Amino acid sequence: EGLPLRMEGDAREDDDEKKKPSLAKLLKYGADPNSLSFEEPGQRRTLLCLSVEEAAQIDDFTKVTLLLEAKADPTRRCENGAFPLLLAANRKHVKLSRQLLQAKADVNMQDAKLVTPLHAAVHQDDERLVQLLLLHRANINMVDKVGQPPAFFSGSRGVISALLEAEADLLHLNNKGQSVLHLAAHNGAYEAIAFLTEVDGLRHLIDLQDERGRTPLHHAAARGHQAVVSRLMDVGADPSIKTKNGQTAMSLADGKDVDVAYYIYTRVTGSNRATWGEMAHNPIALTLVAVI
Repeated sequence: EGLPLRMEGDAREDDDEKKKPSLAKLLKYGADPNSLSFEEPGQRRTLLCLSVEEAAQIDDFTKVTLLLEAKADPTRRCENGAFPLLLAANRKHVKLSRQLLQAKADVNMQDAKLVTPLHAAVHQDDERLVQLLLLHRANINMVDKVGQPPAFFSGSRGVISALLEAEADLLHLNNKGQSVLHLAAHNGAYEAIAFLTEVDGLRHLIDLQDERGRTPLHHAAARGHQAVVSRLMDVGADPSIKTKNGQTAMSLADGKDVDVAYYIYTRVTGSNRATWGEMAHNPIALTLVAVI
């Protein structure tokens, strides 16, 4: 009586085996979980990296789990320098990042550009992921190849607040002499600018000039970010400061966005009677622009 039951069970097991991903079978028969893909030399990726990318797209963790259970190394890099935790962070995937961290992924690994998972999470403005990485003791002040810590890439109040609470160094300057304010202004990150200009001890950064002589106001004006220009001027940014090439924020804005240039002009002079196009043909106005 027991034989049919055992056969039935074996049949069920065979059916289950057939349903498993082919990766499971390969691993079962001794495949190396740290193998590289069959791509061009220099571009080959680990099986775990490939599985992380796939899992982030389809939200299926089966292959990642299989590889980690087979002792795939979560710190092994792809040939291009990428690694599983960085890939998960770049895709804003908290659950996947947590699984890798629980498998002993190195939270402070850096890629070829010295970017860490925390850099990626901050750049994505993902507060939950940032908090997860900080919980696993991510180094909050590690710098990338340009000398920039994660805080330089934040665009939201919540993320910067979390970094500040974790004692991020917001006074740090990168290799170009730029502060966190320069980067936020350049990227048009109004929420970050609004928060940073409220932080005690950062006031001196408002008019700080980088290696080209540009202040945060120059960067915002040159990129046409009027809301950021407005906020910086509200907190006292000096529009008369010139770069090493002799350009003011207004003259830089004129090459990008005449509306921003006109906005700076009206803020400085208190006048809005003429259009920017009319002033551009007025010698007196042009002289004033050169001064301010």
